[in-house]
Amino acid sequence: MSKTIFINMENQIFRGNLLDVGLHNEGIIYNIYKEFNDNINVEYINGKEEEENIKEDYYDNCILLFSFNKLWLNFKKKNFIKDICKYLKEDGLLYIWDVDKGYNKIFNGHVKILIPGGKIKKIKIRDFNILKNNSKENTVKLLDKYFKILDLKNSDGLYYIKAQRKNPV
Repeated sequence: MSKTIFINMENQIFRGNLLDVGLHNEGIIYNIYKEFNDNINVEYINGKEEEENIKEDYYDNCILLFSFNKLWLNFKKKNFIKDICKYLKEDGLLYIWDVDKGYNKIFNGHVKILIPGGKIKKIKIRDFNILKNNSKENTVKLLDKYFKILDLKNSDGLYYIKAQRKNPV
C-alpha cells in the first residue's frame, strides 16, 4: 500500500556554495536555493564518474534529498560520508532527507514537497529491499565520526538530519 507524505521546504534557506548529490530531484534544491540567493552556484553530482568535478573544502552545504538510501552497504555509505566531508568547508553543513527504513522493512510512498512560491513537487519512492538498512539510527551512527548532528526529525517513515562537519583532529 502506498502512502502520501508532505514535507514543507518553503522556508528552507541555503547560503553559500551548494553541492546537490542525487538523482532525479526534480530541481527542488535548485528552486529553493535560487529563491534566497542572487549569485547561484549549485553543483549537481549524479554519480562517481562526476567526482573529478567536485572541489575539496569548497562547499558550504551538501544536500542529500532521497539519495542516501540508494547505497546498499554500510561501508559504501561510510566512504560516501567521508568524501562529502572532504568537499565541505570547515563547519560546512550536510542536510539529509531520506526514508527511515531498516532491515526487513519496505517503503512505498509519494512525497509532496512544498517549495518557495507555493509550488509542490512530487517524488515517488519505492524501496522493497528488505536487506538494506537506511534507518535514521544507522545514518546517525555512520555520520558520527565526521559530523555533529544539529537537528534530527522523523515522521511518517522519513527523516531529516542537519549536521555540521567536525573539524579534523
